[in-house]
Amino acid sequence: MRTRRERILETMSDIMIVGGGLVGSLLSIFLARRGCTVRIYDRKPDPRTFAQSSGRSINLTLCERGFAALERVGAHDAVRAVTIPAYGRQIHAEDGQVAFQPYGNEGEALYSITRNELNRALLDIAEKEHGVRIHFGVKCVGLDPQAPSVVLEDQETGARRTEGAAWVFGSDGAFSAVRLQLQRTDRFDFSQSYLDQGYKELTVPPAESAAWRLDLNALHIWPRGRYMLIGFPNFDGSTTLALHLPFEGEVSFAAVRDEKDLFAFFNRSFPDTVGYIPNLAGDFFGRPVSSMVTVRCNPWVRGRVALIGDAAHAVVPSFGQGANCGFEDCAVLDACLDRHGGDWEVALAAYERERKPNADAIADLSLLHFGEIRDRVGDPRFLLSKAVERRLEHLHPDRYRSLYSLVSFTTITYVEALRRARTQEALVERILEDGGAALEHLDDGGADALLQEHVRRASLPPLARTGPGT
Repeated sequence: MRTRRERILETMSDIMIVGGGLVGSLLSIFLARRGCTVRIYDRKPDPRTFAQSSGRSINLTLCERGFAALERVGAHDAVRAVTIPAYGRQIHAEDGQVAFQPYGNEGEALYSITRNELNRALLDIAEKEHGVRIHFGVKCVGLDPQAPSVVLEDQETGARRTEGAAWVFGSDGAFSAVRLQLQRTDRFDFSQSYLDQGYKELTVPPAESAAWRLDLNALHIWPRGRYMLIGFPNFDGSTTLALHLPFEGEVSFAAVRDEKDLFAFFNRSFPDTVGYIPNLAGDFFGRPVSSMVTVRCNPWVRGRVALIGDAAHAVVPSFGQGANCGFEDCAVLDACLDRHGGDWEVALAAYERERKPNADAIADLSLLHFGEIRDRVGDPRFLLSKAVERRLEHLHPDRYRSLYSLVSFTTITYVEALRRARTQEALVERILEDGGAALEHLDDGGADALLQEHVRRASLPPLARTGPGT
């Protein structure tokens, strides 16, 4: 029988990662720093040498918890250098009015970056790590979780081979081939649920973004009830617009059948955008509709195979937490390996126990936030509640942070953020009901006495200073 020390040394020797996207490439860096040899296999071509077509999930935002994970391996500066900070939302109302909603009181920002740019940056760092080898154009078509071994298929030749490893990680996204293989094993729970609407991405080139005078240090939202348009700034000065529409119905993707329908819809719903999207029809009819899915599964670890990132917990993109949550997975796994002396079996069990409840929490929060940005960001009562929250954050930065701030600008767990949000939401509702005319003087401190009294009654505990992976 192997000793514990022998088992630890064996499991450190050789790791296989299926999926070389954002989480897979970052995971390889973490593991290489631990002395592991790492083989990455990805079914797609190398994004650094292959011109990937745009139009499907190409934009994302990074926040505090994502950068905290990158910082653990020294990758945060290289990534931040190719991002654009967005300090708040520009809300474009139907009457043409534009209102800025800051994300926080202290200059907090989300950092916008294209998925391809981020993937290229992480792959460059990973490839420089001793012991990391990256293979593109290779697909997982079979799996033995106990061995463990993976059946790999060359995408050009169709040739298949089986390779083993000490541990296999599935980081191959929401439609994970590794997870699909695990779903065929006994007592593996899996669910996926789709929103009833999707999105198409449209491009505003740099020159048109400049002519439009779009603030490139903000996310732009055109909320229209059951549908909306969101604008993401890009490092090259362009803007990516994501048009969110129901799949079916009177106002839907199905209802836009030709260019006449398309321009009539945009002139009616987003008239200020039409002159600045030079290839509106080409983008709309030439690009796919991306669906939005929530994936939950259990267990994440079976035999010597583990799931990480979207392969374990895909969430809808409304809160911008997909990449951030996946990066945090890597940091938590690394911290678990530290805590358990490199004993992978114990560490991976701890990783699953810690991350599964938090993945479920951010999935729920992302669904709630989608409805908020689509339906409520222009509502006067909602805007007043956000103003109350900003004043509470100013008065009690050690005890009150809005849900958005807790998720985006701290590293406390998603579970704790959700727990505090429920208490805080009730507090803000009581203030709105009791505030009356005093709330007209939030910015100049005229409502501070009222807010202080409600905070005293609520007995909010201090905010935790540490979070996942610390």
